Amino acid sequence: MKKILTTYILFWILKTATAQAPAYSSLNGHSHNDYAQKRPFVTAFEARMGSIEADVFLVNDTLFVAHDHKDIKPKRTLENLYLKPLAAAIEAGKNYPLQFLIDIKTDADSTLRAIVRDIAQYPIIYNQNSLINIVISGNRPKPMVWLNYPNYIQFDGRPTETYMPEQGQRIGLMSANYKQYESEKEKKITNPIVFQKMKTMVETAHKQGKKVRFWGTADTKKEWKRLMALGVDFINTDVPNKLKRFLGRQK
Repeated sequence: MKKILTTYILFWILKTATAQAPAYSSLNGHSHNDYAQKRPFVTAFEARMGSIEADVFLVNDTLFVAHDHKDIKPKRTLENLYLKPLAAAIEAGKNYPLQFLIDIKTDADSTLRAIVRDIAQYPIIYNQNSLINIVISGNRPKPMVWLNYPNYIQFDGRPTETYMPEQGQRIGLMSANYKQYESEKEKKITNPIVFQKMKTMVETAHKQGKKVRFWGTADTKKEWKRLMALGVDFINTDVPNKLKRFLGRQK
């Protein structure tokens, strides 16, 4: 009986929240570990994902895109896979509102300096502040030095961290681990109590004017609907075209 009641409560919450949620489109898609796609950048960009993620390693003063150090290949640089094609798309007038999430895997400060150096070669990218948002995630520098970086560099915040007002202004996104909201007591994400905790986090971030994404989510229709019910701004996916088709059917 308790299980049936819990399921009903969650169904009611999801139904009510979904009805109140804003319309979603491919611009709410986040191409997670985008560099793992057969066509990095291109697949997600053609699917009009609103957010694209690249993990970077700084090795011998060059920024390589890879998930692990062992996966580094000479031609797979941040410049070749992302900066050049993004600049070309903007120059051709094909750009649209896009968040470029760069996840730092090596030392925070030295890697970010190299990122700023490489982006500086493409002013057409950083001059597009109204359309292209560059957000630094992963090994981020400490918030106290965020103001030392160019204004077009934003940072990926965490709901568990506290920021000074001026630091908060440099946060372009709030991210959290989907699984961190599980507990020994509630156990499952599907528990209404857990759902409400996540919903509160999203609403708090929105009141602060911040967009939200969760990582560690599954690529299933059920999960996508739950994320939409939570009101997240970006839905993690490893299958951009599949998510695009799903969101297109939600209108």
